[in-house]
Amino acid sequence: MKAHARVFSFEKDAKADEVKARLGAVNPGCVVQTAGGGMIRNVALAEMLAAQTFQAESSGRLLAKKPEVDLLLRLAGTTQISKAIKEGGARAGEPFILIVAGLSHVKGIPGLRGRELPRSRLTEQELARIERAALLDAARS
Repeated sequence: MKAHARVFSFEKDAKADEVKARLGAVNPGCVVQTAGGGMIRNVALAEMLAAQTFQAESSGRLLAKKPEVDLLLRLAGTTQISKAIKEGGARAGEPFILIVAGLSHVKGIPGLRGRELPRSRLTEQELARIERAALLDAARS
């Protein structure tokens, strides 16, 4: 399953809920999730984790009730929602990232104050995160 994603990095003065709502409005049907500023630096990693979320959703095996929470769990590498929020969640007054992922092209918004993260080749550390996130499915079985 091919996922498409865009990841934006925001400074601490940006309003996460407002940006999340705006990007969600122009990307209906997409997963839109915020996370801590250092959780991801490569769009390719976001796409791989999103693909896992979409596959889990299509097979009825999400790690949580909502795909947005499933994606956060995979980003944090845990099946515990409280741990994922503590270790990977966005915090008010701190820099954050926003991931928009879907099964087709993802749109941005002109004038968005966030910096779009680049796509690069996956590192060994990122590949290990993808593998760990895939194994979360097995941990839930």
